[in-house]
Amino acid sequence: MSSRKIILYISYACVLASLVLALYFFLHKPQRPPSPVVEDSKKAIIFKDVRYTGEKRGVVDWELTAKIARKYIDQPFIELEDLKGIYKPKEDVAIEFTGTKGSMDTEKESGSVENVEVLYKGEYTLKSSTMNFDFKSGLTKTDAPVDITGKKLNMRGIGLLANTSEQTVKLLSDVAGIITTEKAKYRFQSDTLTYYFEVTTYLLEGKVIMRGEDLNLVCDVLHIYSTNDEVERIEADGNVRVISKGTVAKSQKAVYHFKEGKIVFTQSPRVFKDNVEMKGERVIYTTNDGKLSVERPKIRMEKGKEKP
Repeated sequence: MSSRKIILYISYACVLASLVLALYFFLHKPQRPPSPVVEDSKKAIIFKDVRYTGEKRGVVDWELTAKIARKYIDQPFIELEDLKGIYKPKEDVAIEFTGTKGSMDTEKESGSVENVEVLYKGEYTLKSSTMNFDFKSGLTKTDAPVDITGKKLNMRGIGLLANTSEQTVKLLSDVAGIITTEKAKYRFQSDTLTYYFEVTTYLLEGKVIMRGEDLNLVCDVLHIYSTNDEVERIEADGNVRVISKGTVAKSQKAVYHFKEGKIVFTQSPRVFKDNVEMKGERVIYTTNDGKLSVERPKIRMEKGKEKP
């Protein structure tokens, strides 16, 4: 066999071996790994020591700061940790709040805060496990229990609705609290309670009960008027009943002047004391000495003790 044919056979053999080797590696090639799936947590950018603000008519009306913030890339949503905030519904009103964590929709300017503590003008402190807020509408609400502490008034309830434009805060159910005056402390409870900031007035509705050392009062509606954290008077309306030092008084309206220690009953007042029923146009009762003054009285004696 000539050397030329040998070289040719060797070449054919090399080509054939290459094809076989290529076929082998093609059939046994490693599979390409799938593309990694980006989790939701990967779609957020983490920032530290951040600040967010909102403006109304060119004036900053709210501000949020947080130690850590997660800003989601594909939606106007942020998660906050160790946050502080301030809301200014009016130029002279600043409401400060803190929370362990929260979230916010930056377009809607609404969100929620957990373990929140609200400070209003240095006068009242409000605490709740959670609070939802809407800066655009000026509403704050929660269905959780709420505790409010003030210099002269402490209260608690379940559920809250605050309207900054109307300057009101309402406890929605199971209200109870304590009023502290110069002379005594009074415990109260009611179905609901609304506080009007501008006139510093509390409105208790439902079955209202108020108890102190010198009186027990029950009515349908109770207004509490205060000035500089001092209670000036309370006005009771609807099925009013007062018990104090052996005296029972009933009427449709009663006004208790705290500093004077005087309760004025009007609208069909009736008083029962020592088996005597007294009626008149107006009845004045002084809490300090238990004395009664009846205008245009009508008196009826009872043989047995009156059970009003």
